[in-house]
Amino acid sequence: MATARSDRSVVSPPDSAFLDAMAALAGGVCVVTALTREGSPVGFTSTAVMSVSRQPQLLAIGVGSGVRSLPALLDGRRFALNILHSGGEHVSRRFADRTADRFAGLEWSAEEGSGLPMLLAHSSYTVVCSVVRDLRAGDHHLLVAAVDDVVTGTVVTGTGGPTALVHHDRRYHALGAA
Repeated sequence: MATARSDRSVVSPPDSAFLDAMAALAGGVCVVTALTREGSPVGFTSTAVMSVSRQPQLLAIGVGSGVRSLPALLDGRRFALNILHSGGEHVSRRFADRTADRFAGLEWSAEEGSGLPMLLAHSSYTVVCSVVRDLRAGDHHLLVAAVDDVVTGTVVTGTGGPTALVHHDRRYHALGAA
């Protein structure tokens, strides 16, 4: 039986090794959107998304502490998780660009009642969420959210079902596309 050594000093591997390892982990590409206190739409691209629980329906997203949209997520406590279909690479790139006016000229709709921005034309599904927990994790926040609604977007079908946009090895890939 292995025992833990309490005198072991923690030494992290080089950042480049960690980043290379994380690049090898394929992730579904999503755009997280929200509203500022003033009602302006904001958003960012994310692959740091996971299902947490079926009952109750919960998911989690990782958000860097320096992401400009983070205050809107924490203040408003609601966001839309837009799960991009295989044709959404240009949308992902736009929302990853720190200088672009992300919504200018882009087709999007507002959730009835709240006005929460949804990218239905570019997503297979949009999951509307309410933040229930904010956990600080290093230089990120892990936001646990309850699922309020699931809205079907533009489901682009391929070989047997909806297509997906994934990011792996620092490149985009379409899954399920014909």
